Amino acid sequence: MSKPAVLVVPAGMGDVGFLSRIVEMASTAFEPAGGLRMLVSLEGVSLPISLVDLDRMQYRAEDVNRYLASMFEGYLEPRRRMVVAVVEGDGYVHGLNFVFGLATPEIGVASVYTRRLEALSPGLYVERVAKEVVHEIGHLLGLGHCSNPHCVMSFSNSVSDVDRKEAGFCNSCVLKLSRLMV
Repeated sequence: MSKPAVLVVPAGMGDVGFLSRIVEMASTAFEPAGGLRMLVSLEGVSLPISLVDLDRMQYRAEDVNRYLASMFEGYLEPRRRMVVAVVEGDGYVHGLNFVFGLATPEIGVASVYTRRLEALSPGLYVERVAKEVVHEIGHLLGLGHCSNPHCVMSFSNSVSDVDRKEAGFCNSCVLKLSRLMV
C-alpha cells in the first residue's frame, strides 16, 4: 500500500515558496514513522467571507474544514489522502478564544491559522507554521495530544508553547504513528 498523502493548500496567501519550506520541514517529522507524501497545491483556495465571524474577525475553524471537504471531496480519503489548508488569518472553535489549527480526522481535513504564529524572523515563522501543520496531520492520522511538552503533539495554548515543542514526534508518538500509518 502507498504512503499516506497530504495536499497542503494555501488559503489567502500566495507565497508557494513559503509553503514549500513548510512542507520540507514537516516531511522530515514523519520519516521516523515511515514517511508520507506531502504536496504543495499550486492553486490556493479563497475562503468565503461567510466563514468569518464578523464580530470576532476570526474564521470559524469547523466551518472552514467542512468547506474544504466539499471542495476536495473527490480527492479525500481519511488517513490515506488528506488536505491541510494554511490559512492567512485567525481561527477559533466554540469555547476557545483561538486555535492555531483544527483537524477533522473523520473527513481528512485540517486547517492551520497563521495570524498568531507570526514572528519577526522569517525562519521562526516557518518553523511555527510547520510545527502546527505536523501537529494537525498527526491528528488526521489518529494521534491524540501528548503529555510530553516537547513533542509536536503536545497541546499549545500560547505561541510560547509552540516555540517550546520540537518539530518532531517523541518516541512514544513515533511508535503509535508507525502503527497508524500501515
